[in-house]
Amino acid sequence: MKNITLSLLLLATPQFLFSQSHREQGTIVRMRMTECMGPQHGFMAAMAGGVAVQAAELCPEYVLVADKVVYVIVGKSSDQLIPLAETTYFHLQKNEMLIRIDDAMKESHFRIKAMLLRPEWDRSEMLHEAETSAVISHHLDPASAADEQ
Repeated sequence: MKNITLSLLLLATPQFLFSQSHREQGTIVRMRMTECMGPQHGFMAAMAGGVAVQAAELCPEYVLVADKVVYVIVGKSSDQLIPLAETTYFHLQKNEMLIRIDDAMKESHFRIKAMLLRPEWDRSEMLHEAETSAVISHHLDPASAADEQ
C-alpha cells in the first residue's frame, strides 16, 4: 500500500510542478464593458443555421499588466468579473487566458483581444497622461482662457 501511495505521489509531483511553473502573474489595471467577442465564425454560423442575431451583450474587457507583456482580454459573458488592482495568476492555452478567480473550482476562460510589449505600453500610457494633463491645465489656466476670448 505504501508503494502505491509513494508511486502516485511521485507521478503527481512533476505534473504539479510543471503546471505551477508556467503560471504567470500580473495585475488588472483597467476594466470597461464592451460588446462580447463572438465565436470565430459567428456570422457564417448564424447564416447557415438561420439563427437570428441577438442584441449585443456587454462583457468585461480588462487590461492585465504582466512583467513583459500587457494583455487586453475579454470575458465570454457579463458575469466574468476579476478584482481590480490585485495580483492575478494566469496561464495561456491556445488563444485564451485562463484565470482562477477567488478560489473558484475551475478557471475562467478569457479571449485575448490584444497583446503589447510592456515598454511600448508604458510609453503610450506616459504620452496619454501627458496629453490629458496638458488639456486639463489648458482648461484650468485663467491666462489661456483670456487668450481664447
